[in-house]
Amino acid sequence: MGKAAKTWWGQKFIAALEEFTDSGRLQRGHSYSTDNRIKHWLVHDGKIEANIRGNVNPYYGVHVEPTYKVSVQMAHLSTAQWQAIIEKLTQRASFIAKLLLDEIPDNIETVFAETGVHLLPKGYKDFKVACDCPDYAVPCKHIAGVCYRLAGLFDQDPFLLFEMRGLAPEKLVQELAKSPLGKVLSDAKNGAGAGLVPVDSYYTRPIPADLPHAIDAKHFWQGQQPLPGSIEPAQAAIIPAMLVKKGGDFPGFWQKQGSFIDVMEDFYLRMRKGILKIF
Repeated sequence: MGKAAKTWWGQKFIAALEEFTDSGRLQRGHSYSTDNRIKHWLVHDGKIEANIRGNVNPYYGVHVEPTYKVSVQMAHLSTAQWQAIIEKLTQRASFIAKLLLDEIPDNIETVFAETGVHLLPKGYKDFKVACDCPDYAVPCKHIAGVCYRLAGLFDQDPFLLFEMRGLAPEKLVQELAKSPLGKVLSDAKNGAGAGLVPVDSYYTRPIPADLPHAIDAKHFWQGQQPLPGSIEPAQAAIIPAMLVKKGGDFPGFWQKQGSFIDVMEDFYLRMRKGILKIF
């Protein structure tokens, strides 16, 4: 069975589910995480509500395809706990940088541990789930399917994990952006995402200018203004490769297990070495 999550935090989420669930049931639940099975999906206030297509089973008297309502919620942290955690997060430049680039730091649990809580689930007590199917076991395969789907969404949107813990993603971004480093990164990130502006032509059109009545040879070849004696050095980008990094390690179009950013870094490194050999 392929991995339901690619990032370390998505895999940790699934690992917590596997600790208290039968492996065979989880394997069957994996097939319920696809678009073919999920008819409705809603995330609201840190709670997942989904409608899952069931199976026709005449042996149990099910002759019409059923639809089951599933809800999955993680235990929310209190407002006071989040305030203490955010205060600690904004004191670490490495945490601010990674979070604003849609990546969860691998040592982020140390901050939560200092407050006596944890971000990623550690057991069944961190979940509150429900399904109206006739299966007596909890979690059933429909709940497992929703959890697998949720783990995959964590890859695309790490801030969803914070929302599942009771903190709105926009609130976290606002708090991180209040720090000096957070403001610089947030401004750079927002600037890199400027929308495309429509134009009338594919090519740059020349702007006509009125010529003077008389032009001597000196001004014709040298121009009216002298060339600068020196050129200001180019400033390094605040965040190198912003357009690539903005999508995160696993953007929506990237279906491979490895990180898209790692692949692009290796690609540009090879290109640079190849160009240096030419010149």
